Amino acid sequence: MATKTMNISLTPELRTSIDRRLRSGLYGNASDVVRAGLRALSREEMAAAYQEWRRIAASLPREPITPKIESRIERMIRAKRVKRPA
Repeated sequence: MATKTMNISLTPELRTSIDRRLRSGLYGNASDVVRAGLRALSREEMAAAYQEWRRIAASLPREPITPKIESRIERMIRAKRVKRPA
């Protein structure tokens, strides 16, 4: 993996947090700590998106879409398109 140096500004609290993790021996350098934090942030954001997807999926109808239901949906869409201002 190619890396590129990036300088960032940290609050004293964040710097202390990185230093504490380095002293624990779990990380080799500050970049390792930042990368681990970014991976955790990505997992958190993905989990939130997944929960949103589950909420939406739970609200969807469970019955199969029959031709009658499909026709009703099509009529509703067409009616909304007609009412939409140009």
